[in-house]
Amino acid sequence: MLTYRSIHQNRLIFGKPLSCKERTTYDDEARKIHHSTVEGVLLDDYKKFDATLVVNPKADGHGSIVSWVVEYEKINEDSPVPMAYLAYFHNIIEDLNSHLCASE
Repeated sequence: MLTYRSIHQNRLIFGKPLSCKERTTYDDEARKIHHSTVEGVLLDDYKKFDATLVVNPKADGHGSIVSWVVEYEKINEDSPVPMAYLAYFHNIIEDLNSHLCASE
């Protein structure tokens, strides 16, 4: 398992700039990438905001099922449900799919 910190800046989520520092853990054996936000604008609304990308090979051996698991805890009841980030996660999966298909 490999862990490192990274800073993501200049990303727009529905026109709002997203800047955060996260701890990322890679687990090749389990086929998971876990992002845990440690600083940034996400923590204005959430005490905790973690996202895990999980890749599971299909039973027939052709392709994989890719999913995101998002865990968050609101700071208060007025904090929004993070639905706006679903399109962002979907775009990452599409980019990953394009990259993997191009390498075949």
